[in-house]
Amino acid sequence: MKKFIPLALAFSVLTSGAVTVSAANQEKVQVEAHKRGQHFKQMKNFEKQVHKANALKIERLEIQKDIVKKKDQLFDLHVKAGEQKVKEKRSANKAGWQEMKQIHQELRTLHSKAHETKKAMHEALRANNEKLALEKMNQWLSLNEKINNKLSEKSAKLDEVLAKHK
Repeated sequence: MKKFIPLALAFSVLTSGAVTVSAANQEKVQVEAHKRGQHFKQMKNFEKQVHKANALKIERLEIQKDIVKKKDQLFDLHVKAGEQKVKEKRSANKAGWQEMKQIHQELRTLHSKAHETKKAMHEALRANNEKLALEKMNQWLSLNEKINNKLSEKSAKLDEVLAKHK
């Protein structure tokens, strides 16, 4: 019996703390659910822009898929040229690769600008500034269109490189 009382006391202390923590977590979850509900109510006003953003993302992913396929073809051609020890074909297009490098740098800049604009849009939404959020959303969409255009340009350059090597 002497061992049972301290054990029961320790158990009650531990479980009372767990109940308090559980209640605090429940309150936090309810606040987060409320914030999430507010976010979706705000985003309802941007429905057209969200659909446009999704369409741009689909387009970007399709272009990137084509780029990966073209790079795979270039890799195969590069390996064949290496096996045949044809160095002039492999190094003849250095200017083209420099142009690709420039396009890649521009894409990185556009991606970082788009990321910063999207963060600013979310901050404006959290601050309930719908006008600023709409402005940032439109800027973000235009940056995504520029990114898609640059990716198309990259794809076209890869086509040119493939045409030279075939």
